[in-house]
Amino acid sequence: MSIDAPLPSSPRLMVDLDAVRSNYLLMAARANNAATGAAVKADAYGLGLEKIAPVLAKAGCNSFFCAHVSEGMIARQVLGYDVEIFILNGVQFGEVPLLRQKHLIPVLSTSEHIALWREDGENAPAALHVDTGMNRLGLPWHEGVPDMVKGLNLTLVMSHLACGSDPAHPMNQQQLERFAVIKAAFAGMRASLANSAGILLGEAWHHDLTRPGIALYGGAPLDEGGPNLAPVAHIEAPVLQVISLRQGQSVGYGADFTAPKDMMVATVAIGYADGLRRDASPGGFGRIHDQKVPLIGRVSMDLSTFDVSDLTKPPKPGDLLCLLGKDLQALAIASDTLSYEILTGLGPRFVREYKGCGS
Repeated sequence: MSIDAPLPSSPRLMVDLDAVRSNYLLMAARANNAATGAAVKADAYGLGLEKIAPVLAKAGCNSFFCAHVSEGMIARQVLGYDVEIFILNGVQFGEVPLLRQKHLIPVLSTSEHIALWREDGENAPAALHVDTGMNRLGLPWHEGVPDMVKGLNLTLVMSHLACGSDPAHPMNQQQLERFAVIKAAFAGMRASLANSAGILLGEAWHHDLTRPGIALYGGAPLDEGGPNLAPVAHIEAPVLQVISLRQGQSVGYGADFTAPKDMMVATVAIGYADGLRRDASPGGFGRIHDQKVPLIGRVSMDLSTFDVSDLTKPPKPGDLLCLLGKDLQALAIASDTLSYEILTGLGPRFVREYKGCGS
């Protein structure tokens, strides 16, 4: 059965494409003289690569970063062949012909990657990931890397910051100094170190190409402070029922929440199947009529409950509860997680709507 319009009980995810463009231009301005790429991995952080990537390209982005070949293929189909697309997870056995056919650039991180590309890459461009301290991916920065890749057609050398979200962390300077050694060994080659947080650390971290990710989608790159980014993702979920809860009564699974006084409680059509984490309660909140309403009780699969006692205008079924937007970081903190996980964990049931054209 086809559904031509959203049902009243369906939560909606609205993505502001003009806000994506605004955030990209803000980060590009912060990057000074460095070129500004864009991380569009994980379906553009859960918000829709096919809609967002063209907006970024129109704003001036020429370098896109995906995690997997499958993501890169989608990006290539959407963007055409006038931009470069890097595959951060490198190359696996059997993928070389596809990478070459789609002009995708693998980021070589291991000796196995190098061997595969040397055997079948036929001088197609590749990038190189050197580990400067994160100990996740990359060739060790101090172990004769230039000799390992001799003869390859490398277009970029890169590393990744482990603690960029904390500007005072000493590892940021340590990684910068280690990356300087690598950059000197590959004189004349483009170099990239800064993600969203790295851009904000300052010009020394920018090098030739920056790779903003979370900042493009309205998430905070730094643990504290940072630029005033435009909210990108907005959720609206309908109120299904409003009940009176007497003092001493409980609500939700496990009877975890007991009313300390007589209250009004709204049941809303959003749950952990939609990406609202169970540990968002207590501490999380939404907004009805732009007023904060605390999340109470356990988040269940399809439903959540909110204290609406203090609203100046009592809600009724069909009214909308809003989440994310300017409150993305607050929800992440309440859920003891990051805005990255909130966005990439948004479920498939949302009716997705895109507004703006990014121009």
